[in-house]
Amino acid sequence: MSAIQIIVSYVKSASIRLAASIVVVLMASACEAPLNLDDVDDEGTRVLRRYDVFQSAAASADHIVVVSSVGAALVSSDKGATWERNELPGRPQLIDVTACDSGDIFALDSQHRIWQLSAGGSNWTSSLLDTPESTLSIECAPGNRLWVSASFSTLYFRDLDAAAWQEYTLNEDLQFTAVRFVDELNGFAVGEFGTVMSTSDRGETWLMQEPLPNEFYPMSADFLDVNNGWVGGLDGVIWRTEDGAQTWHRQLSLNASPIYNLRAGTHGVYAVGGSGKIVEYLDGQWQRISGAPEVLGYLRALVILPDGSLVVAGGAGMLSTVSSK
Repeated sequence: MSAIQIIVSYVKSASIRLAASIVVVLMASACEAPLNLDDVDDEGTRVLRRYDVFQSAAASADHIVVVSSVGAALVSSDKGATWERNELPGRPQLIDVTACDSGDIFALDSQHRIWQLSAGGSNWTSSLLDTPESTLSIECAPGNRLWVSASFSTLYFRDLDAAAWQEYTLNEDLQFTAVRFVDELNGFAVGEFGTVMSTSDRGETWLMQEPLPNEFYPMSADFLDVNNGWVGGLDGVIWRTEDGAQTWHRQLSLNASPIYNLRAGTHGVYAVGGSGKIVEYLDGQWQRISGAPEVLGYLRALVILPDGSLVVAGGAGMLSTVSSK
């Protein structure tokens, strides 16, 4: 066979292979099932969504609210039996929520905005807290005084019947992570480097208390009364005080998963955290709550309802009501 015949034969073979490949591709395309977007469409209509990252929960006499970092506030008016999804304008990154004695609910986003759901209302309104500091938490104290903790050792506060915010600061480079009041007069603020302060006059003045050991970073805190309080953080460590933050005693919450939230009330003291941790302080030690849901992801939102049940929520759209009995 001549060189020309070899080339012609090769070209014919290549053409046949190319044609065969095209036929296979066309046949595969013809047999392939059409793209099904039903699940995508369905996800957009659900109250709970897989991409929700729930950060905090609060309960008033009328509503339970759970906020997500993707700009949604879930509201229940039937003790958590059903939920309504409120998509807030601009999809703000909501980081905390609190309820006032007045029935008003306030949520805080990462851009210094305060979102309000008025008692008996159905629409959210927003206002801007004018500050250069990073805002970290929001708390409504008994007596309807609203508190926001922030960086550079700053606390902002205002009464609900007042328009202007007032400022308290230590002028130090630390951030306050939480403010908790046990009654209208007495409260605590905890922050970076183990900082603990207390007030007995509605926050008009603050006194420095014994710091948390080893400059412990408080990721969560709550106080049952002026003497008894708990502060949680990394490695499953919880510090307890029984004398109003004069001394602290270390406790372990079953395992090394971090504690992201603590709540203390007349029905008990509870904590949630990493690896689906839901624990209760009972008989002098932390115990897993019987019947709590098995969760692989973390839990961050926690609120105790008037009947003693809990609402817990966290990553991947996880939201559940848990009986503590």
